Amino acid sequence: MPPLRSLEVPVKKLLLVLVPLTVFAQVVIDTIIRLPVPLGAGFYIQDLNKLYLGSYAYDQYLVLDCSTYQLKAQIPVENAGFYQYSYNWRRQKLFITFGEVHESTLVIDAAGDSILRWLDVYREFRSDVYLSDLDVRFKPAVDTLYEYECDADTIIRRWSIHSTWGSWDSVHRKLYVGQGSFKKLYVYDYLADSCLKIIDVSAVYARMPDACVFSHNYHRAYVAHGRFDMVADEVGIIDTERDTLVRVLPVQVTEGVYSHVAVDERDGKAYITSYPDTMWVVDCATDSVLKKFACGYGGRTDVCIRWVPWSNRIYLVSVWPDTSAVTMLVVIDCNTDSIIVPGMCLADPGTRDIQLDPVRQRIFVTGVDSNSVFVLRDTGYAAVETPKTDDLPVTSDMQTRMVPGGCDIEYSLAAPGRVELSVYDQLGREVRQLVGEEQAAGQHGVTWNCRDSSGNRVPAGVYFIRLDTPSFSDVKKAVVAR
Repeated sequence: MPPLRSLEVPVKKLLLVLVPLTVFAQVVIDTIIRLPVPLGAGFYIQDLNKLYLGSYAYDQYLVLDCSTYQLKAQIPVENAGFYQYSYNWRRQKLFITFGEVHESTLVIDAAGDSILRWLDVYREFRSDVYLSDLDVRFKPAVDTLYEYECDADTIIRRWSIHSTWGSWDSVHRKLYVGQGSFKKLYVYDYLADSCLKIIDVSAVYARMPDACVFSHNYHRAYVAHGRFDMVADEVGIIDTERDTLVRVLPVQVTEGVYSHVAVDERDGKAYITSYPDTMWVVDCATDSVLKKFACGYGGRTDVCIRWVPWSNRIYLVSVWPDTSAVTMLVVIDCNTDSIIVPGMCLADPGTRDIQLDPVRQRIFVTGVDSNSVFVLRDTGYAAVETPKTDDLPVTSDMQTRMVPGGCDIEYSLAAPGRVELSVYDQLGREVRQLVGEEQAAGQHGVTWNCRDSSGNRVPAGVYFIRLDTPSFSDVKKAVVAR
């Protein structure tokens, strides 16, 4: 194992960056970034290559430039508390929603790292749904579902619905809103301004079964209690084509599906963690349990779980059973449904959040009461050395340009070799491969017609064009509008 190397970075209040290339089985710690205050949950903005990090103890947000790992800004916020993020990529606005307080939604200009305004919706829950095809936000509250236009962030409509949590099915263009203690799911066709159905989910043992995690390929939504509850909840499976509850799994979750459920869209499997540290692997096509196995140390895996699409792995945080401060990172191979990293202790206590950069294939791990951001990379068996930028041929490059009906991509190769050119969505899923062959040195070009590998028109949104050659890699952003 190579020795740890440290690098002092002359940035205001950025303390230390370590570049250890430490190997844990098939995961490598590429970089450790030490920040001046304990951290909370983070939010990675792909198109700006920034990581926003909250700090519960110091009431501020830190903005990390992920191209240089330098601290760009510190935004003071009073009474930060617990929060949830959502992002309007059209206007580059970041919404940070807090708990049940008056001024409970902070709007930040993500491009300029400055506060734009506070939104006042009394006693709203920490739920915020941005619908990019209409450029509106929906905000569930206790007795009202608010609809905001996203220019001045003003309320344009109030729906008299007892709502506690909102989830967007971007494929079927429906909004699922929990109705709290009524144990109902309100299914809203927001394009037609109509209620399609109210689903009775009382069979799901939870006080407020409302938050959803979706399998878009298999038309499933996994629903459970959306907030922390010491009473163990169950997980319901919703058929999103027929909007019916098709099965209830006796899976004991304690903090909702966002902390317990991750969907492998490649293989059509849902991974659900339950107390105490049991992994359920569910077939999304048949709603049957494929496998159950222990995935921790007898504690709780109710902190964070993510599917990493480029390596087809599950990353989850397991809390040590005797304390809430010590956490372990567990990695599962989705191809074999087996644990490949049984428990990685990342030096600091309280590791609680995982953010993904699918285009550059990085995993950011942060934590409550921890001052560190760990940058992880997947690898087969050892650290992979990345060629230095200075050594790359200067004549290799890539340029993109949006044109009517598509995106023109031009690139030059300094030497002949294998070329992989693909389009990815914001979750890191490959939308379409444009080039996958040996090519000669020189100029090349291709046009992406904004369609996926099946020939279907892709939804409006931000996409990423990635070029990989033996000696050169680059990523460009493409914005598909309607």
